[in-house]
Amino acid sequence: MIKSFQKNSFYIPAMLFLFIALTGCSRDASSTLNAELSQSKRIISAAPSNTDIIIGLGMGDRLIAIDTYSKDIEGVPLGLPLIDFFYPDTEAVINLEPDLILVNEINSFGVADNPFRLLGNLGIRVVEVPTSVSIEGIYSDILFIAQTLGITERGEELVKTMREQIAGIASLAQNLRQKKSVYFEISSVPYIVSFGRGAYLNEMIEIAGGINIFNDQTGWFSPSVEEIISRNPDIIFTLIYPGDDPIAEIKTRRTFESITAIRHNQIYIIDTDSASRPSHNILKALEEMAEAINQADNEAAH
Repeated sequence: MIKSFQKNSFYIPAMLFLFIALTGCSRDASSTLNAELSQSKRIISAAPSNTDIIIGLGMGDRLIAIDTYSKDIEGVPLGLPLIDFFYPDTEAVINLEPDLILVNEINSFGVADNPFRLLGNLGIRVVEVPTSVSIEGIYSDILFIAQTLGITERGEELVKTMREQIAGIASLAQNLRQKKSVYFEISSVPYIVSFGRGAYLNEMIEIAGGINIFNDQTGWFSPSVEEIISRNPDIIFTLIYPGDDPIAEIKTRRTFESITAIRHNQIYIIDTDSASRPSHNILKALEEMAEAINQADNEAAH
């Protein structure tokens, strides 16, 4: 039995929550670009995907503060003030004198009195970037942020490079002897979460040469153990959090013993940060997925 995923039905680690809580939406008309935005020199990024893209566009030197989940992103200037993802100290933010705050739609999720809206009402420019659920949406986000920062050409170049790399991975996948069925476990027992169509990770599985065992489903949901076993994946992908050993845990599930991926030791950890942040850095996760599928294909041939 597959249960539709409900946002508040169970606890999900904070970074995972950023990844799956919403299904994305169009940009608010109030975020319309204008000349003043392109002159922003003092930027606060309130979401790690935004921070990733800002760094990728070579604009990290304009950051004056970041959200707490962005602190370990490679390229972030050292010593930047950290703001709470959901409940930033508005007085502290005001004292930083930002020209622009780039937020994510999840920043206000479940927050009755949205502090970022308050900051906007106080005259600080707050621009919302949606939570993209497709690779095309990620391209649009990159271009949107680049336009917002007045560096449209850099955004176009980053998207072009991304498209070329993805096309290269897709081309290599055409050489596989046989597509492998894949189960991607986002959250482990007892609150198992996976996904179907309508998630960029599903697109990535297909680009890498796999077939999502739940591609007949849509969005995020909680599958039953019985359903995973019955669909018998060739490969299992999983994420990792500090202190976890997900591969060992999956192998010790007695009910999973009959699954092909378990019997053939085809369980792979995919980089959590690059998989969970809709930015150009999904390429790292995509490369890992393609390498794992290729390895499984080669081993099956011998």
